[in-house]
Amino acid sequence: MTRRIWIVLIVAVVTLALTACGRVGALPTLAAEGTSPVLGGGGGTLSTNGQFVEGLVVVGTGTASAEPEVAQITFGVELRGDDPAALVDEAARKIDQAISAAKKLAVADEDIQTVGYNLWVENIYDPDKGIPTGEVVYHVSHQVQVTLRDLDRVGELLSAVVEAGANSISGVSFTVEDSEALVEQARQQALEDAGARAKQMAEGLGIALGKPTLVMETGGQYPVSIERGVGGGGGMVEVAAPAISPGTFSVSVSVQVVYEIR
Repeated sequence: MTRRIWIVLIVAVVTLALTACGRVGALPTLAAEGTSPVLGGGGGTLSTNGQFVEGLVVVGTGTASAEPEVAQITFGVELRGDDPAALVDEAARKIDQAISAAKKLAVADEDIQTVGYNLWVENIYDPDKGIPTGEVVYHVSHQVQVTLRDLDRVGELLSAVVEAGANSISGVSFTVEDSEALVEQARQQALEDAGARAKQMAEGLGIALGKPTLVMETGGQYPVSIERGVGGGGGMVEVAAPAISPGTFSVSVSVQVVYEIR
């Protein structure tokens, strides 16, 4: 009987010790006085740099748009074969032809930039045994980005570079010369939106707002790309100019603001 009592006591002590250890590292309560963090609107706390700021938390968004002014087009040459030297020479010849075609459409030298060049080896495997056959295939890829300032000629440029030898077009995007001006405009709208939201919420809650105690820019979006893929062998083929619509260039900014509650 005495031995059984001791065993029970030992088990109880071990259980208490494990319970105490389990509490080490437990997350502390974030909000003071029982309040919980609220993001995106409402009273609560917001953590920044390990410190908690209490108040009315709101998120404001702003968007600014403009007509696109320039187009950025990425095209290139992708080849494969068993002779790497011959592939490099052929890729250089075709990309030079494609660049020359772009220049004929008023693309300046300073608006042409190489954005990718790769040469790699592919080992061929036996599909049944899953082991290398000893055969290799070489791949070469040369990608160039050009900036075209005459948007009416985007479709013409696409067809021209493909006819000249390019066999890949990885993207067409439209932008403006000074995007930072639009970002500043969108940011100002976001701040005004946050202020309007805070005022409406304060009136609904019957509270008085003080000054902003924390402002953070939480994100931005630049939806400007139109992706197009053109594949094939490449090399002096007649290609119809596709219809390209630049749409509208827009930027979006979000801010998070904490207002003091009086």
